[in-house]
Amino acid sequence: MNKPPAISIIVPSFNQGRFIAETLQSLVDQDYPNLEVIIQDGGSTDGAAEIAREFAEKHPQIFHLFVEKDEGQADALNRGFKRAKGEVLGFLNSDDTLYPGCLQSVAREMDPSQGKYVVFGRCLFTGEDSPYVGIEHPAEFPSFYEFLAIWKRGYNILPQPSVFWHRKVWEKCGGFNVKEHHVMDYDLFCRFGRRFSFHRVDELWSTYRMHAVSKSAMSTEADIFEMSIKVSRRYWGGWWHPRRWRCEISYWLHNRDLHERARHYARSAEDAAREGRSVRAFIQFLKTLTFSPRMARDRLLRAWLATHRLRFFERLITTDDGFTDQHGDGWIGPVYRRAIPLEAGAQKLVFTLKHLPQGHHRDVVCELRINGRKQAVAKVTEEQDFVLEGTVADINQPACQVEIRTNSFFIPRDVHNTPDDRKLSVLLLETSLS
Repeated sequence: MNKPPAISIIVPSFNQGRFIAETLQSLVDQDYPNLEVIIQDGGSTDGAAEIAREFAEKHPQIFHLFVEKDEGQADALNRGFKRAKGEVLGFLNSDDTLYPGCLQSVAREMDPSQGKYVVFGRCLFTGEDSPYVGIEHPAEFPSFYEFLAIWKRGYNILPQPSVFWHRKVWEKCGGFNVKEHHVMDYDLFCRFGRRFSFHRVDELWSTYRMHAVSKSAMSTEADIFEMSIKVSRRYWGGWWHPRRWRCEISYWLHNRDLHERARHYARSAEDAAREGRSVRAFIQFLKTLTFSPRMARDRLLRAWLATHRLRFFERLITTDDGFTDQHGDGWIGPVYRRAIPLEAGAQKLVFTLKHLPQGHHRDVVCELRINGRKQAVAKVTEEQDFVLEGTVADINQPACQVEIRTNSFFIPRDVHNTPDDRKLSVLLLETSLS
């Protein structure tokens, strides 16, 4: 059996004594046989360095602690990576965590022979007093241009704790810019993106903690957005480069207020529809369409089609966009599929779900199919738990194929203006056999 690649994780630490033990324990729990963790502490005064020292003494084969003054997080990380010996690299802030099994997946997915030099998974927001807690960080890299075009969405679409790269990437692209403090990871990933492709893995790999003293919380989203655009400009290319003109034109055409204006007209359209004012609802729909065709389609048109149960458009409403599993926070989308192992003597398969109305997403019809056969349908219009139940007594196989289709969904970004573009339908609370 081939020896797994050596992985080096850098943990920059400064006065995060409340959280660092959980961070370091998540690395211990990886149970990865070839792991090196370098903790760069900048001189913490809240006990963080002492906690880190305890881990280094208890697990000397994993942890290496260096306590020294630095010029900030970027400098601390550069120092750590200079010491790192691993073939695969990544960094984890001292208030974030990795999910069990993350590093095994990283080692499996990293494959330079197939061009996979940078891999990333999904990430869940945790913490306190933040509207993002409990939802997932965006995790996508459609192209280098789209990654640069941060003005289109207003946020970084790569979840930093879930990004890992091969040593060759670091050697070719260089380390962190010590002049960047709030968007240093975005700057680094822009440099990576110029030379390498990013490979997405549809697995939950990390948590990103939001709290009152976190660096992300201490700057406004508007400030970080402006910093990110300045960084993006560095990688547009010279005036002779087609990408430069593409970025210039896109940035000029894009009005940062478009999304919020579209949400305003979408709310007005929904209110008018509920009041039975069809003409006004249609006018507000057209205004939404003007500012955001996607929001007009996903928030208004699909909701209207679902409400009127137009069979011709049923496939449009329940589009399968590739992700058909359950998200880390319990949500499922318009299409959920899974193979369910069956126990001997099992008679029924029961799904307990919860409907949480969100904006236009109110009237929901859920359909359960087992091995392609319709078993149950539930219609819900208000916040409540409900059950879908199917018979499995006549299935003489070790597992059955389950599909739950929902005729409606919402996108958190369109409803709450949070950086979450998932299509969510209902919460899946429990799956049981009886």
